[in-house]
Amino acid sequence: MIRSIVTIFIVLLMTAIMSVLNLFWPPMHSWFIIIWAQIVLKLAGIKLVVQGRDNLPPKGPGVVVINHESALDIPMAVAGLKIPVRFMAKRELFKVPVFGWCLYLCNHIPIDRSNRKRAIAAINKTSVKIFKKGYFVIVSPEGTRSYDGKIGPFKKGAFRLADKEDIPLIPVTLMGSRYCVPNKILRIVPGEVIIDIGKPVYIHQYADINACILDVRSKMIKRKTLYERNRQEQV
Repeated sequence: MIRSIVTIFIVLLMTAIMSVLNLFWPPMHSWFIIIWAQIVLKLAGIKLVVQGRDNLPPKGPGVVVINHESALDIPMAVAGLKIPVRFMAKRELFKVPVFGWCLYLCNHIPIDRSNRKRAIAAINKTSVKIFKKGYFVIVSPEGTRSYDGKIGPFKKGAFRLADKEDIPLIPVTLMGSRYCVPNKILRIVPGEVIIDIGKPVYIHQYADINACILDVRSKMIKRKTLYERNRQEQV
């Protein structure tokens, strides 16, 4: 327990330091954020195993969709993919001194969960800047963390964004993160997390957005279910 508290404190300290560095050198943000994510996971004792790296497009822009089951999913995805990314975050985080300023200055996307129209406007406004620079955007289409490990229903926002810009959508399944960062417990458990990168898809390859969502989500669920089954058998 003490080790976890110390780890969390150091992670927060590193986050503050990296945020300050980003304020002074915004053009280096894409690399700073990868370094930050790697340091966070190293401190937490979390090892990443990346599968399907060849499926990543050689360059952006693109939309990366991930399942969401722990507080460290974003650092895991950033460290595992090692590509220039921005991500969507709840608007409240942008109000945090230094850290929030960094998010705003470096073109991450604030999401107002209480106001759908405002959230869509923010996405449309900021995504134009992001995609012009060739960045990828990381989105959790579930919209909230899964507390039972099962992948929940997907919202359409990320898929509409990929459709509007006609850019690839890359499904990435995180497996094992909920065991390293248990829900509702102030604890980080060292362990292994698998980052499974699926083949990119385009919305126009499907009959409509709903068909794309169904296909992407079902494939992610299949990977996740197989992982959980194998894990149970090894226990």
